[in-house]
Amino acid sequence: MGRCLPPPVLGHLPESLSGLTDDSRAVEPGNLFILRCGATYNDLHLREAVDRGATLLLVPDRHLPSVVHRLGEWGSDIPVCATSHIQEAAGVIGSAWWDHPSRTLSIVGVTGTNGKTTSSFLTRGILEASGKRTGLIGTVWFDLGDGMVEAPQTTPGALFLQESFARARANGMEAISMEVSSHALDQERVAGTCFAAVHFTNLTRDHLDYHKTFEDYFLAKSRLIFWTNPDGSWPGVVVNGDDPYGRRLLATLRGSGRKVLSYGHDRSFEIHPEEVRISLDGIEGTIKVPGGKIRVASSLPGDFNLQNIMGAIGCALHLEIPAATIEAGIRTLAGVPGRFERVNPGGEFAVIVDYAHTDDALRNILSALRPLTSGRIITVFGCGGDRDRGKRPRMGKVAGLLSDLVILTSDNPRTEDPGAIMDEVEPGIRETGKSFVREADRKRAIGLAISAARPGDAVLIAGKGHEPYQILGKTKTSFDDRLVARECLTGNSEGALP
Repeated sequence: MGRCLPPPVLGHLPESLSGLTDDSRAVEPGNLFILRCGATYNDLHLREAVDRGATLLLVPDRHLPSVVHRLGEWGSDIPVCATSHIQEAAGVIGSAWWDHPSRTLSIVGVTGTNGKTTSSFLTRGILEASGKRTGLIGTVWFDLGDGMVEAPQTTPGALFLQESFARARANGMEAISMEVSSHALDQERVAGTCFAAVHFTNLTRDHLDYHKTFEDYFLAKSRLIFWTNPDGSWPGVVVNGDDPYGRRLLATLRGSGRKVLSYGHDRSFEIHPEEVRISLDGIEGTIKVPGGKIRVASSLPGDFNLQNIMGAIGCALHLEIPAATIEAGIRTLAGVPGRFERVNPGGEFAVIVDYAHTDDALRNILSALRPLTSGRIITVFGCGGDRDRGKRPRMGKVAGLLSDLVILTSDNPRTEDPGAIMDEVEPGIRETGKSFVREADRKRAIGLAISAARPGDAVLIAGKGHEPYQILGKTKTSFDDRLVARECLTGNSEGALP
């Protein structure tokens, strides 16, 4: 903690603190207030913290002159400390304040563009089967031992994360399976965390609106794989060797002294499939692992889920979980909300909702669907607004190449014009020469797809997955692809294809 809190630059440190927070609205008398901000900060937040009784401030050093000036104007003598790494400091201080909760929890972190959610659910299932009460922190749900709640973001802020670990520990949790986003790694939100195992799934184009370059995106993800715990130890590492960036990581890890397990289809990887059968009903077969084999019987379909399963197996092996327990844990996961979720089991044609919102994720699910579908593939998708525009024509091209009919629609347009977004997607579809229909109304688009489906076909509704809303402008309105699809299947769809 000393390296994060240098000697105060103004005033004297208080003898004690009553708590700590980075939310000015939550400050109570005697609190440490951490001014977590970007390039600028809002004086109102600082003033609110002062007025509510903060007794110590920790601020980014680049804002120190402004903070000192404001405190002088307000006649405040609150002591101030400064750091150049405010998020890292928040994580380390938070961990210390809550008595280092991650040291007594088995925390497994998974990062990558695709597969994080399913991998974290699989890992949680295996840990639960081993007898460990296991929490979940991810894109879809948080479960810290006091019930499932909708996730506020993939990886929360540093203070909130450490407090979440402490809450999970207090609720009797022994492990946490968590997704770790590239934003969280770049912003040091997982600072102060001790990981038992870390898992890299893959890397494809996404979030370049934030990271700017693909190399920066890769380097952000890599930080988890080369993680050093606060006590100096290293977590066990699991890497997808089928992915080119996974192979790059493996080459760098070679000779590093870390415990590394690779997985993939090639027999050169420590974890690889031997005899496996994949259908719309799931995956069955045998996975080769160091020193033995694991029998897999899962209701999760698709080759990409086979990779997720192998990654979760690797994490379990690092935690020394027996093969029979791993097998039982994999069997328990019936599915993940909004991930290859079939909304009409047993129907004459399949209707599947998936979160795929990148070109690679879309390619993975359509490639998985093709050998499992006797008829046509009809794909409904759009692209989110105020996000990476470069992937739009790429997604259009993938949809065109791997579908028989594309229905281009709106996703979460946010503050962009839905028609303008579709204009940027459309050239990719046209390049393939495949049939497509534009329908900006997502509900009507889903209805058109289902009305066009015949026995043996598969309708893929991609992009929003588990989300129960659509973001139009800055407003969230109720909209769930799964519920809309079920309405259409019962005859309440709007319109039909000409």
